Amino acid sequence: MVDGTLIPVEEHKVTACSKNYRRSVNIQITIRAKNRRVIAVGDSWPGNRNDIVVFRATMADQVAGHRLLIDDGAYRAAPEVITSKAKSKPFAKRRARAEHAIARLKDFKVLRQHRRRGDTINDTARAVAVLHNLKIDYA
Repeated sequence: MVDGTLIPVEEHKVTACSKNYRRSVNIQITIRAKNRRVIAVGDSWPGNRNDIVVFRATMADQVAGHRLLIDDGAYRAAPEVITSKAKSKPFAKRRARAEHAIARLKDFKVLRQHRRRGDTINDTARAVAVLHNLKIDYA
């Protein structure tokens, strides 16, 4: 599953205005729905941008070998991603698991409000993903 999320960042150099006039970056995250493990984290993109644009610019080359990327209608133009034609219950359950995994990533305070230098957001997001995977494995 691929999904994007907004991370508020204090430094204005790497952000753009998005929801509610908050400065943030958009990050794409690939999650295995079966066990909610994070597979890949894309680079940050300034502001509130369409998911497909950010996916193509930051993650398309990372997930090129994976054939079973499933996601919502925001990714219909991407040939790497399979989207559901009709609203089905199993598909909705998988989507909910991906959303819950992103919510668990945002449990880490450093992703709820990034107060470090702006160029460290990519490293921070990847470090939180590793901690999230360790928490799943050993908790």
